[in-house]
Amino acid sequence: MSQRFISVKETSHRICLSKTELYDRLKAGTFPKPIALGPKKVVFLESDIDAWIKGKISDENKHAASRHALAKKAVSSRRDRGEPA
Repeated sequence: MSQRFISVKETSHRICLSKTELYDRLKAGTFPKPIALGPKKVVFLESDIDAWIKGKISDENKHAASRHALAKKAVSSRRDRGEPA
């Protein structure tokens, strides 16, 4: 993972969310904290953003597997009752 600073604009672009949504997630504590470089400049550590993205992908894969298992169970249940799948 890279150890470089990226701007708020670049961070917003990389995560495909608006700056407003990014700051909402910061307030909610669901996004990596920025680093203040000065009184009017904050940046993010690229490795923190990469880890956040990987976590989101991992979470989605877990949810997809769960949804798939539920769908298989529902189809199986319908077959058991003689209903068309």
